[in-house]
Amino acid sequence: MTMIQANVGDVKARLSHFLRLAKAGETVQICERNVPVAELTAVRRPVDRKLRESAFGMFAGQISDEELDEAMRPMTDEEAGAFIEGRY
Repeated sequence: MTMIQANVGDVKARLSHFLRLAKAGETVQICERNVPVAELTAVRRPVDRKLRESAFGMFAGQISDEELDEAMRPMTDEEAGAFIEGRY
C-alpha cells in the first residue's frame, strides 16, 4: 500500500474518508504546510495471549515468552520473499 499525504484542513473536512482509508490498511500522513507531523493508521487488535499459548501448549515450560513472541510475529518482507522463493 502507498502512503497518502493530506494537509490538516483536508483531514478536518473529510475525516470519515481518511478513516475509511486507514481502516482499509492505508497509512495517511497528516501534514502542516506540507510538513509531515502525524500518521493515521488502523488500530491493531491485541493478540489473545491465552490463544497463542494454547497453540504452543505442548511446549509448556519449554519455551520462553520471548521465543513465543518471536515465533508468532509476522514475517518481514525479506523473510516472506525468501519463503516464497524457497530460501527460508
